[in-house]
Amino acid sequence: MDVDRLRPLLDPGLQGGARYLDLRLEEGASHSVSGEDGRLRDASTSRTRGVGVRALAGGGWGFAAATLSPRGDPRAAVGGAVERAVRMARANTGPPVELAPARPREDRVETPVQRDPADWGLEERIRICRETSRAIRETPGVTKGYATLVTERWEKAFLSTEGACITQKRVFTAGLLGGVARVRGNSEWYHHVEGGYAGLERIEGLFTEAGAREVGRTAATIAGARAAPTRRLPVVLDPDFVALLVHEIVGHPVEADRVLGREAAWAGRTWWGDRVGERLVSPHLTIVSDATLGQGHVGSYPYDDEGVAPRRVVHIEGGVLRDFLHSRETAALYDTEPNGAVRATGYAFAPLIRMTNTYATPGEWTREEMMEDIREGVYLEGNKVPSIDSRRYNFQISAFQAHEIRNGEIGKPLRGASLRGNTPEFLSSIDAVGRDLRIVGIIFPACGKGDPMQSMYVGNGGPHLRGVGQVTGPK
Repeated sequence: MDVDRLRPLLDPGLQGGARYLDLRLEEGASHSVSGEDGRLRDASTSRTRGVGVRALAGGGWGFAAATLSPRGDPRAAVGGAVERAVRMARANTGPPVELAPARPREDRVETPVQRDPADWGLEERIRICRETSRAIRETPGVTKGYATLVTERWEKAFLSTEGACITQKRVFTAGLLGGVARVRGNSEWYHHVEGGYAGLERIEGLFTEAGAREVGRTAATIAGARAAPTRRLPVVLDPDFVALLVHEIVGHPVEADRVLGREAAWAGRTWWGDRVGERLVSPHLTIVSDATLGQGHVGSYPYDDEGVAPRRVVHIEGGVLRDFLHSRETAALYDTEPNGAVRATGYAFAPLIRMTNTYATPGEWTREEMMEDIREGVYLEGNKVPSIDSRRYNFQISAFQAHEIRNGEIGKPLRGASLRGNTPEFLSSIDAVGRDLRIVGIIFPACGKGDPMQSMYVGNGGPHLRGVGQVTGPK
């Protein structure tokens, strides 16, 4: 990708009245293969090449995008997008938008890959998905088995009139194995997902016969379990359940555009408003976002779509609300530094503030210690479906599977278990935090935000947590 010849294309925007412009030129390809019950269900490839331009002029932003021909010279299309973006920005009225300072970077980065996804050609991917979906389907009690393998490879150049020039080459690999089971008249589904910014090494252990059989057995076990109770009980949450809990009731509310009421589409606003410095939840809880974790994580990246290198952000420290995820614009409003949390699904979308790897940090407890003094409770495992109000204040999140806790021991499996409550009350009940930590990818489906809605891979997780909440069984 030759970006040097694109630098002069931003100059006419400044001459046309813009105070600032940036440009994202992206090109890449994604491949998806799915199998069901030993048959090929779908195989598709999509390729994209385009440019998105933002301009600051008048009282606000202007944004324009253009799709580029696969091999053609992009300069004419880029010039047109610059002109449109500036014209749209100049049409805005109101106080001018200010940007917090960010050091312009010049860099080239690339995803470290141990095994190139190209090592698995189309026929091999089809074979893998067919065989693993067949193995799931052949498990006793299973009525449907499915498998999906997705790989993406793309390159992005970021240029700004402040002098930034960043090129990122990234590879993403993810897989899903799932099954539907029917036992004693009860039908349940279960799936397991692995993925991240890495090569085939990230998912090789997933597409095995042993892995497929385990998914099938888990689906059958859930379907054959007795119904979860509906009552208020002590609960222990595994890291996968914590991942969705943190995502929905902390991750979205710490996005500064939501706190300001500027981006309420799709995923709502915030339950805490702007109560920085107040203790709102349990003193045992600390929750952070960190895109600087190992690049294999779904929410890790070297630079965001404003050319800002991300940093670790502490949102809740010992139960006290501390900081939010920021763009350069919201950072200026809060008189703080931007923290690299702005991303777009692709060149055709204006970037938004998005979660990175947002998770609860570990404590000192083992899972067994958490359960020792529970006479009767529920252990919730895996995340399934969330139902959240627009402020993230009231929630209900279902678990893929659950077990009863009896006299400090894990007991019989349960099906259809959900945790329901209001956010400050439940998070204030947390009295034990595990020493383990798992961060999982929100991939199938990805996180949605914005209007038009943008899907984004993010990472969420935490350790085991213990609290008290309303457990709800199947209707």
